[in-house]
Amino acid sequence: MKEPLVSISLVVRNGEKYIRDCLRSVKDQTHDNLELTVWDNNSGDRTKEIIKKEFPEFRLIEHRENIGFGPAQNRCLEITKGEYVLGLCVDVALNENFVAKAVEVMKSDKKIGALQAKIYKTENGRPTNIIDTTGFEIFKSRRVVNRGHGEKDTGQYNQAGEVFSYEGAVPFWRRGALEESKVFGQAHDEDYFWYADDIDLGWRMRLFGWKSFYSPGVIAYHDRSTTKRLSRNPLDFVRLRRTVPARKRMLDWQNLHLTFIKNDFCLSALKDLWPYAAREIKLLVYVLLFEQYTLLAIPKIIFLLPQMLKKRRYIMEHKKVSRAEIEKWFQNQN
Repeated sequence: MKEPLVSISLVVRNGEKYIRDCLRSVKDQTHDNLELTVWDNNSGDRTKEIIKKEFPEFRLIEHRENIGFGPAQNRCLEITKGEYVLGLCVDVALNENFVAKAVEVMKSDKKIGALQAKIYKTENGRPTNIIDTTGFEIFKSRRVVNRGHGEKDTGQYNQAGEVFSYEGAVPFWRRGALEESKVFGQAHDEDYFWYADDIDLGWRMRLFGWKSFYSPGVIAYHDRSTTKRLSRNPLDFVRLRRTVPARKRMLDWQNLHLTFIKNDFCLSALKDLWPYAAREIKLLVYVLLFEQYTLLAIPKIIFLLPQMLKKRRYIMEHKKVSRAEIEKWFQNQN
């Protein structure tokens, strides 16, 4: 029996540093029924030249402007046909059995909408045994972090199971779940441009009855340039924030708040008002004192608010799970 078709869609902009390792890892996959697409968001380096010369088997789409990750993935979804979709970032390399094992897990449970791999960090281009992420977890304060980030792998995440949401470095989706999770024709919210679209889509998929599932046997490697983990103290929080580029900090703050507006139950937010408000106040004070650039997100949130409320109405009208089922994922923060 022929294995199911998997559409691998790489969205890239100026990925010259990583493109060879990334695409070689795709070529080395043991699953042989693959549809390979690279969407280039107007790279100004040698990315397109390398693909054309060294990876001619990949369909290269050269876009004249940078439309962001989510919108580009939406376009790839429209022109591909695979039963499963692998959304790839250029700074990721796949284990050779990544796709084969991912397909096996997806076949085992038809309600898995997104598969989360065990992702390790790389240093100087080499794999390590330091965990990058095993998926997103969320707290009652609505802080979202990468589970396991920075931890040495001692087997503490060897148990497969559901996570609140997949993380966006290398998600493996069921096409049917993406199609059913669309809002006004978009799986990835194109008002986001970049960042936090994974949390938004993962949360919405869960509201629509789909699981994000972590499988430790599905392995990839990620050269993450920024971090998303729990800070240990206020000084550590400042240090971690400063490792993230200013534009990303602004977009993260903006898009996370848009995600809450669209997906959070009002009664859940009221129930968690104290941790939620306490964190928001601290963040706002920090931004006012040290990170004024992030304040540029406020007028954008106000401008987008009417559209976000329309999307929220659609989501709440089409949700398939109860408030209690979502609230069980909101953890107390130590």
